[in-house]
Amino acid sequence: MNNHRSWLTLIVIAGVLINPAIAEDGSDIQWSVTPYAWFPDTTVDLAFQDTNIGSGKIRFSDVLDVVDIGFMLQVEGGRGSWSGFTDLTYVSTSDTTERALLTVDADNEQILVDAAVAYWPNGVGSPLSLFGGIRYSGLDSRYRISLDDTELGTQRSGENYTDVLLGVRYRLDLGDRWSLLARADYSAGDSEGSFLLRANLAYAVGQRQQNRFIFGYQHRQAEYRDGDLTLDMRLSGFVAGYSFRF
Repeated sequence: MNNHRSWLTLIVIAGVLINPAIAEDGSDIQWSVTPYAWFPDTTVDLAFQDTNIGSGKIRFSDVLDVVDIGFMLQVEGGRGSWSGFTDLTYVSTSDTTERALLTVDADNEQILVDAAVAYWPNGVGSPLSLFGGIRYSGLDSRYRISLDDTELGTQRSGENYTDVLLGVRYRLDLGDRWSLLARADYSAGDSEGSFLLRANLAYAVGQRQQNRFIFGYQHRQAEYRDGDLTLDMRLSGFVAGYSFRF
């Protein structure tokens, strides 16, 4: 699918940009791999020619009923004053709606990718980092319409948005094992703009306290325009994950 090729290309480009920056330093690369889960409620506003024509809220518990597969993963590597990271979210859903003899089967795939280079003024692993890169959002939808078990046709649509991304991250150490992790960013380009706010508590484990349990809260808001239609999405919910560092 074109969406898949697009976000894979973005990850490769990010790797090409990151490698020269971290290669300048002779020290070992510090890696972190963080699988995590986000449990957001979603609020959607739809407008036509800037006039609201509908709003709705989807609870995460309702989304679970239609999710086929979903995963979230952040990978980061760096040394010296530079690092690069990729933050990936992939969700695939399917649902069936029946009205009398008419049946509509809907399949959706949503991909969100942040790929960025981060600058650490006091070195990788210090509290503050500033980052810039690209944010890709892609949605593929397919609808199969049937009448009394006879397929009438299939409709497919897809939208892709690539934005310039800028942000900041900060870590506040609260003790030997506890820390507060905060992130804020903004992106704009193909979309009308999006921003993300994240605040997590982290608890370090292991003999060298190199790994961390992470839990907290994340809010993401994005606005997309397609001709006269404008879609405003707000997603807010708890985050939980585990970070492997080596």
